[in-house]
Amino acid sequence: MPFCPNCDAEYKGKLSVCPECGEHLNDQEEADLVAVEDDEHEGMLCIFRSPTQEESEDATDALRDAGIKYVFKPLGRIHISEAFDGEFYVNEDDFEEAKQILEDVVGDVEEL
Repeated sequence: MPFCPNCDAEYKGKLSVCPECGEHLNDQEEADLVAVEDDEHEGMLCIFRSPTQEESEDATDALRDAGIKYVFKPLGRIHISEAFDGEFYVNEDDFEEAKQILEDVVGDVEEL
């Protein structure tokens, strides 16, 4: 059942965005792996800035399937002309493996 990581509300059906606050909803199975608190990615390296929700979902699935711990931080607009869905952070020890996995899924991952 989808839930909102921002306001902790649960929803039935196939919603992908919280109708209360606009946050992307997460599946319950992902709850232990996906974090959105600003301080929860301290000490981790930003590996990927996803431009779309679809790429975020693909990256989430790939990292989760590989057993790589990550943090997804939802974003809005960075600049007026650039919209991003969110950033992915991984531990330094997992960086190279995660980069290869993400490149297989979403294409080139530029250094951030």
